[in-house]
Amino acid sequence: MNLSSHSLPASLLAASLLLSGCGSPAGDDASTTTPEASGPSVESVTLAANPNPTVPLAAVLTVTTDVPTRLTINFDDGERSWSVTPSDEMTADHEVPVLGMRPDRTHTITATLEDAGGLATETAAQTFTTPPLPEAFPTPVITARDPARLEPGVTIFNVNGRWDTEGNSTPANFSPAIAVDDEGEIVWYYLPGNHRVHDVRRLNNGNLVYEVWPGTDGMIEIDMLGNIQRRWHFTGTAKDPAPDSIPVETDSFHHDFVELPNGNFLLLSSEHRVIEDWYTSETDPDAPRADANVIGDVVVEFTPEGEVVNEWSLFDILDINRIGYNSLREDFWANHYDGVVEGIVYDWTHGNALIYEEADNSFLMSVPYQDAVIKVSMDSGELVWILGTHENWNEPWSEKLLTPVGDVEWSYKHHAISHTEHGTYLLFDNGAARASPYEEKMPLADSYSRAVEYSVNEETMEVSQPWVYGPEQEVYYGRYLGDVDWHAQADTILINVGGAETNDEGVNVPPGEAQRWARLMEVTHTDPPEKVWEMRLQQDDSNWAIYRADRLPSLYP
Repeated sequence: MNLSSHSLPASLLAASLLLSGCGSPAGDDASTTTPEASGPSVESVTLAANPNPTVPLAAVLTVTTDVPTRLTINFDDGERSWSVTPSDEMTADHEVPVLGMRPDRTHTITATLEDAGGLATETAAQTFTTPPLPEAFPTPVITARDPARLEPGVTIFNVNGRWDTEGNSTPANFSPAIAVDDEGEIVWYYLPGNHRVHDVRRLNNGNLVYEVWPGTDGMIEIDMLGNIQRRWHFTGTAKDPAPDSIPVETDSFHHDFVELPNGNFLLLSSEHRVIEDWYTSETDPDAPRADANVIGDVVVEFTPEGEVVNEWSLFDILDINRIGYNSLREDFWANHYDGVVEGIVYDWTHGNALIYEEADNSFLMSVPYQDAVIKVSMDSGELVWILGTHENWNEPWSEKLLTPVGDVEWSYKHHAISHTEHGTYLLFDNGAARASPYEEKMPLADSYSRAVEYSVNEETMEVSQPWVYGPEQEVYYGRYLGDVDWHAQADTILINVGGAETNDEGVNVPPGEAQRWARLMEVTHTDPPEKVWEMRLQQDDSNWAIYRADRLPSLYP
């Protein structure tokens, strides 16, 4: 293969030629020209399609040089050209993934190899043609874009589902993880085919981890080429664990996890208890009571090898005699506990988000079916505070309620508690019902969601609301799903309205009458906020949902 070395700058090369042409007295060393230094020698180079078909918009580049070098990949797809240095590692043997290519395009690719002295060699150009997207894939549409003000990187999310116009989920197991650039172009995706991907996010080692939906098959770690690195299953409800899966002695994995500084995982699991004389109605306070199979959340810490080192059960932290709307939901845990528990199982708390507080070794948890965010000490197991409506809390739990200061609106059926570097918290307030039993629910047509920031003063047990987006700035509503994250570099907020359900006029309607669609919005962390980016999955012939979305600086770790 032909290789070309980087040469001296043109001005220095011209000066060298001029000096050599002037001549000098015999024996004068000044006439001797210094030979031009050459870059490292490339001994072999290959570019091949990713052998793993689950990530088809990727290739593998293998290069061998005579000395240790740093590799940079140069791309040109006919419309754009860009370069990526996957790693600062100096090595003579490179094997790197080629990532970030748009579908159905021919890419011209070269590699630049730089040695320790700064000399570089560029390989001859090779071409790689990416396949088109499968027919079932969404067509993202960008409705707002201000490149100068948005957070750089790619946006990764999982398609929570695809439904046809009749409401049928099709194709089977269609729930890919997708990454798009700021123009809404899909530049990476992972589609395993035999199971659904739920809540994908990046680990500290650069790999991705996701929940296998519907949650009975555990958690899988993959590299960016889709190769499975590790997988875990949760023994209480696992149906068909893979032979190489690591067992974890707990009932389930659902919704969220945290990678702790010590390398362990903090994860949302569940527990079944029979509760005597429990509720049979969310709407009738005088309804008779009965014994019930109740599922409550458990936070579990376990090692990567699967050893459970600690756990905290909400049965021991919250009041089992307090319910919220949906606490009597029957369908969510039915598949998990099928064959494990006889009879109906009720979804008392439905925890859906978890973050870790390193400063005091505690966790914060979103508990939407209690319309609360709670903080729990991992050292003592004690409840520190409750952020949420003050309705229906009895002592001693009522003593843990944060007192609102200023204009504070409580959140309902929320998702995705997260940190900001301002010491505050962001929450996606879905706003479903906006009431507690046995109050009247907000009408669906009037319902709205918010991305809201809360500031907690733990010493005074007070909470304020310094920032909000919705409904005054823009009216939107997601009955379920949702996410919100703060971006440090641009000081923007990424909002995922993952489960919008509206009619042709944009009015909220019940699922059976609705088009289901999703939107990602990026707005400034200012007052008033300004929208700098928006992407929609909204098509007449199909229905879409997104569980969570994250902005990654790059597809490369």
